[in-house]
Amino acid sequence: MDPRQSEQKRPAYDTQDFMAVILVGKGENLFPFNEGPNVVPKALMPVGNKPVINIVLDWVFAAGLTDVLLIVPPSAGAAISEYLTEYLQLEYSSSSHQREPRVVLKTYAEGEDDEDDLEDKSGTARLLKRFRNDIKSDFILLPCDISFPSSLTLASILDRHRATPDAVLTSVWYEAPEAVRESEERMLVATDTTTSELLQVTPLDDLENADLDLRMALISAHPKLSLSTRLLDAHVYVLRRTVLDLLASRRSRDLTSMKEQFIPWLLKGTWQTGLAEQWGPVLDPPRRDPFADALARSTAAYRSQPAEAREESETPAESAGEELLAFKARVGRTGKSARARHARASWTCRVVVVKPEVEQAAPAPAKGKGAKPAGPEPEYILRANNIAGYWEMNRHLVKTLGGAPRAKEDKEDAVAASAQISPDSLVGEGVRVGERASIKKCIVGRHCVIGKNAKLTGCVLWDFCVVEEGARLENAVLANNVRVGEKAQIKDCEFGPGFEAKPGAIIKGERMVAGQEA
Repeated sequence: MDPRQSEQKRPAYDTQDFMAVILVGKGENLFPFNEGPNVVPKALMPVGNKPVINIVLDWVFAAGLTDVLLIVPPSAGAAISEYLTEYLQLEYSSSSHQREPRVVLKTYAEGEDDEDDLEDKSGTARLLKRFRNDIKSDFILLPCDISFPSSLTLASILDRHRATPDAVLTSVWYEAPEAVRESEERMLVATDTTTSELLQVTPLDDLENADLDLRMALISAHPKLSLSTRLLDAHVYVLRRTVLDLLASRRSRDLTSMKEQFIPWLLKGTWQTGLAEQWGPVLDPPRRDPFADALARSTAAYRSQPAEAREESETPAESAGEELLAFKARVGRTGKSARARHARASWTCRVVVVKPEVEQAAPAPAKGKGAKPAGPEPEYILRANNIAGYWEMNRHLVKTLGGAPRAKEDKEDAVAASAQISPDSLVGEGVRVGERASIKKCIVGRHCVIGKNAKLTGCVLWDFCVVEEGARLENAVLANNVRVGEKAQIKDCEFGPGFEAKPGAIIKGERMVAGQEA
């Protein structure tokens, strides 16, 4: 038998050493798209006429991961579940895939109850604690609203984590474009550039009226420490499963946010006196012999074991949380142990820093006499977790469309012959464009209607929008079912679902929702 054939027939659990956990937020920073009738869940917001969650799901599946836990707000559960069913059938049901993806959707209200979160069940760290029993292996935690440079694959990040067996965390930090940086929380990030260890993260807001506190224990352990304020947290964390045991030992009200609370707390354990010994049994428990693990995966070896031996091997040992509580009780009576003063953690927290990369492409032709050709745009990690990030993600997509042939319309008469649609625009199905209308550098969703002589430049229209005759739109985002009246002038605006701009209205620099008047 061809060994490659036997490799392909291995059970899925032989290759799935990670699962993906994707968190969907409520979109608090996306006003006005999060208010009004028929609000679209954050995960289904369109980027290039496809839900933003498609980007991260495709990224996960391209790395060979097939087990996904998706945690969503209760109000978004039904809509996202319906979409996922359609998406998986359309994209991943063909026989060419060795194993179809398995996506389990849970809402915030599900999971293990905690006395501290009976009212507020959100917060990244709190959600991980609630759903820790659904996570059976090491995992990667991801947001639903992120896009990556084409050169950055999930497989490469997982390989970096695998290459450092002592890592309990590998997190991704990145440099963002100026348009986005000011809208994100600024952090002071301490790393060891020689070992790629993440050592400390501190919000810059906390340092406005206080001095920077760098412990001598940290400096002595990492003399080549580097500080940066240019890095943003991508909210991409590769985590060892035992981190959830440590998280379970803390009350939910003490640790709700991964970036602001849990990650800084975890980092202290890599260098702070005493914590290495205290957390060691939890984060880095004694491991079984690797040959025993191999035998446990062997179906032949498993069948040959006596039933009582199998039962004994499957009996769970004392949980890591119980070990930690026992350690606390022991040390709490006597103070720090003598070994704790010099103990170094047997585990580390690693970092992957992503800087903008320039795509290798032919430069754009120069415009104007004596002008230099424009170089290719750099690629960034981008997140659509606020308005600035959503704008930037769509702008980058439009730039990639330049020179690409536009898809042919289903109906030849849907676009008037005299209408102009630039090559760097994307037009969805069922769109009708009137005579002498102009669409430049725009993304137009499904079943939109663009009236005669309307002009759109640098705009994003979601589905079922109407722009009436003679209207002018520049740098505007229109959510679903927005109507812009005849000869209205709109510039630098964002409109929520169902908003209507009256005929002749002049609106600049506004964010408006249904029912409001300019």
